[in-house]
Amino acid sequence: MRSVGIDDLEPGMILANDLLHSGRMLLPAGSVVTSSNITFFQRQGIENITVLSSPPVEPDEETLDRSFRYVRDYFMFVNHNHPAIIKMFDISVYRTATKLMEGWTLPSSDEQTVTELDDMRDLFFRDEGKVEDVVDAEIKIASFPDIFFKVKKVVDDPTASAQEIAAVVGLDVAISTQLLKLVNSPLYGFPSEISSLVRAVALVGSRELCTLALGLSTISYFKDIPPELIDMRSFWMHSLSCGIFSKILAEKVKGVVPEVMFTAGLLHDVGRLIVFKKMPCSSIQAMLYARENFIPLVEAEDMTLGFNHTDVAKDMLGKWKFPNELTDAISNHHSPHNADSKVQATILQVADNLANAIGISDGGMYVIPGIEEGAWELLGIDADSLTLIVEDYDRQIEELFQAFFT
Repeated sequence: MRSVGIDDLEPGMILANDLLHSGRMLLPAGSVVTSSNITFFQRQGIENITVLSSPPVEPDEETLDRSFRYVRDYFMFVNHNHPAIIKMFDISVYRTATKLMEGWTLPSSDEQTVTELDDMRDLFFRDEGKVEDVVDAEIKIASFPDIFFKVKKVVDDPTASAQEIAAVVGLDVAISTQLLKLVNSPLYGFPSEISSLVRAVALVGSRELCTLALGLSTISYFKDIPPELIDMRSFWMHSLSCGIFSKILAEKVKGVVPEVMFTAGLLHDVGRLIVFKKMPCSSIQAMLYARENFIPLVEAEDMTLGFNHTDVAKDMLGKWKFPNELTDAISNHHSPHNADSKVQATILQVADNLANAIGISDGGMYVIPGIEEGAWELLGIDADSLTLIVEDYDRQIEELFQAFFT
């Protein structure tokens, strides 16, 4: 997406977002701009409009074949006959081919290595410690944000009013600002700007907004991950992608709260961050083993550490007294059959696979972990709808990432 001035707007350009002016929609996202549109926008005093980048060049057969051979390795672990996996593979091949046509270069083997770990030490060697040791060591030296517990207290109070909830959330300026950005983003698409937390609570819902606040306060906890260990921008891009896909999928499944699933998606890999902090050498070993052998990272963690990031997340979120439905989905997103809510864990698993699949064309180097047998059918979603789901995601990701992480 890019922003263009009204004088540079040309017929044929495509709106990236709904065009709103004075509280009303002038033109929906995806509309092709016409000459009459431009004249009307000028009369309305509109100065800038966000449009999609130039239409991608259609990949030729040679590029599609090159993309197919590259993407194929990342789908080695999965059931190749699964309808949703087939669709994800097709989407990934096309997106990667499109990026290649635009001049993108496939990652080299050198880009898959990590160096300069001489000053880092693991908390313990494999089989010398437990998941609880990793979490307890983290909890002892770092306190969780106080705003988390204040928000959780008001979440647990069924009598709390919108004003009381807004007052508690408003105690943290950074989180309340991010919440308003989120509510005003394409994730919701409200026709007019929401400028107060009280109004946001009324529109989104008290429980839903507080769940989002819990997620944002958790993100603020992870600010000291060594950059040589992991590219945090890529990590949060994947996490946010998983959150967006989780919300979109949840909106298609009866009885599931989209905000809960968005927050679960945003935090689905937080256990991995704790492992990075306490077991840096083993974390890197697991990452390299997963890349070199094209196996899911969660499997490589089990082999290298003797446990994986979902085990750490379950213990950590339990000790932080996270809401049970979030803890359940996050700690079981690689094994929905173990979850109390198999549907919510499945939504998160599918979203994680989607985020990994579309991430291949952005240089992602981890294989698709796959969907548990029988899980996809719980959602009642047609695999062909994944194309529209990805298009919906594409309309949201850039603006949401800017709102969250800049």
